[in-house]
Amino acid sequence: MKKIISQKLLIFLIPIAILMLFSLLNLYYAPNISNLYNDFFSKQIIWYILSFILFSIVLFIKPNFILKFSFFIYLFNVFLLFLVLFKGSTVNGSKAWFNFGPFSFQPSEFMKLSLILYLTKVISSTSLKTNKDHLFLLLRIIIIFLIPSFLTFLEPDTGAIVIYFFITLGILLVSKIKKRYLLILFGIGLVILGSLIGIYFFKQELFIKIFGSSIFYRLERLTGFKNGGGMQIENALTTIGSANFFSLPKNAHNLYFPEAPTDFIFALSINYFGILGAIIILGCYLFLDLVIVHNILNSQNTSCRIITMGFLAMFLYQQIQNIFMNIGLLPIVGIPLPFLSYGGSSLILFFISIALTIKLSLEKEKYPYRVFYR
Repeated sequence: MKKIISQKLLIFLIPIAILMLFSLLNLYYAPNISNLYNDFFSKQIIWYILSFILFSIVLFIKPNFILKFSFFIYLFNVFLLFLVLFKGSTVNGSKAWFNFGPFSFQPSEFMKLSLILYLTKVISSTSLKTNKDHLFLLLRIIIIFLIPSFLTFLEPDTGAIVIYFFITLGILLVSKIKKRYLLILFGIGLVILGSLIGIYFFKQELFIKIFGSSIFYRLERLTGFKNGGGMQIENALTTIGSANFFSLPKNAHNLYFPEAPTDFIFALSINYFGILGAIIILGCYLFLDLVIVHNILNSQNTSCRIITMGFLAMFLYQQIQNIFMNIGLLPIVGIPLPFLSYGGSSLILFFISIALTIKLSLEKEKYPYRVFYR
């Protein structure tokens, strides 16, 4: 049994350790771009230590114990999302952070995990015998998704809402809800989206009353990338375009662009380590993705599959969104690259999620006939 646990840990921790090495090296040399990043390296070391401690703790907690209290975890995170609107600090136009001295905490990051856990409990504990049961469960899932989405919209943090959506979508796809109801929900969503687009183009006064005038700034951020404008993306693309296949930090161009250690860590990695560095990073993510998919396909109970699918949806979307916005193919939103970007909230979230994934993958080895959650 110890051998199995060691193998599972190594499978996940080796690629994560490689990403961690790239992260720390990037942050060590980031002050060469701007003195704004002077203390990022030391802070990230502290976040990694704290993340490993929490990672180890989660490995010793039974998943059904966590699910038992998932409603209270979800409720607490909803309260934090509400509280941050009044007591939070504004960063880059979003009132989404609690500051504690030199460190900060973002509730929307932990809501992602809370959403996965609570949706898993709701779905796993609901008996689906009639069509009414399917519809009622679907309605509960929509409400559970909408509550944090609305609060996060007020911050505003569009990127987190999109992640909530993909988490919920991924979980719905592996749930036992009849697919025809999911198709109906998808159709209703398209009708609502089409109606909002129509109001935006033909009834802008009503659109402003619904969403407020700040919505136009958000839409501009989402659509502005098509024009290739903005110093941030232009300098990031210049950095990528001028990179060699193999490079060392001493040969970097050190062209400044905002949020280099966070949202644009992929471009920063290419700046310091060339195209080869990007290939290694992408290889680590691909390996982790395949291992998680393997765990989903081999999971023997619904709860394990739902939690792992929710994590995969979050993990995979953040990879795609961050990397593609770094190369100008998707809008620039505040989405960190897992295990690589600077930031404690995201780092802790993914280490806890990986610990849960490892723990769940061990369930069938430890308890081959045990029902995970009732």
